[in-house]
Amino acid sequence: MGELTASKGEDAAPKLAEREVVAFLKAHPDFIARHPDLIEAIELRHKAGSAVSLIEKQVDLLRAKNQRLEDRIQRMMETARDNERRAEAVQRLARVLIRAPSLAAVAAGLRKSMREDFGIEHVFLGVSGGQFKRHDIDGIVPIEPEGKIARAYENFFRTRLIECGPIAEEHARLLFPKAEEAVGSAAVVPLEKEKSLGMVALGSADPKRFQPRQGKLFLELVAELVAAAIRARI
Repeated sequence: MGELTASKGEDAAPKLAEREVVAFLKAHPDFIARHPDLIEAIELRHKAGSAVSLIEKQVDLLRAKNQRLEDRIQRMMETARDNERRAEAVQRLARVLIRAPSLAAVAAGLRKSMREDFGIEHVFLGVSGGQFKRHDIDGIVPIEPEGKIARAYENFFRTRLIECGPIAEEHARLLFPKAEEAVGSAAVVPLEKEKSLGMVALGSADPKRFQPRQGKLFLELVAELVAAAIRARI
């Protein structure tokens, strides 16, 4: 806006700084409402040289604000729908695990649910060797205290905290040896955190599927369901 002077010359009235005009308008928010002719008279010029009236500018601002609100509502609705679908999928998983007749069926049901309901391609299910010694059940691996998995995930078994994010190639080969494509990211979750029953690992070719700062509720729910199903059958 620059400095404003009276229309009859510099000596006719003292100069007003922009901040004084702004302060005045803030102190008198009804000023333009009491002088509606100003709305059409004031022009806002762009760098390109074109000009629009104040009321046109206000309309543009309102449209932009409404669009932002609509976009936000749309995102909230999409999130709600995603959460609803995820909750339904977790319920289906719970029914599958509860009805599973054996440990092999638990592992198979988990893999099927992750693949079909969640789009997760790879699943590793490991149970502490102190509580599970069998090597003949497809999809369940005993984790020996001094074995390769225990050494590779020493910090995980010490802290028993969920790990999400990119996975090292050697760890991916260790957990998902049958993966035909590179595993880009994984989530490693403890089973029975307080008792250290074992771990479940979910792997994806998408390097952004599992992120260090992502929410952990879904992973915790899956781990609790799997731990309960295993505990009931060993």
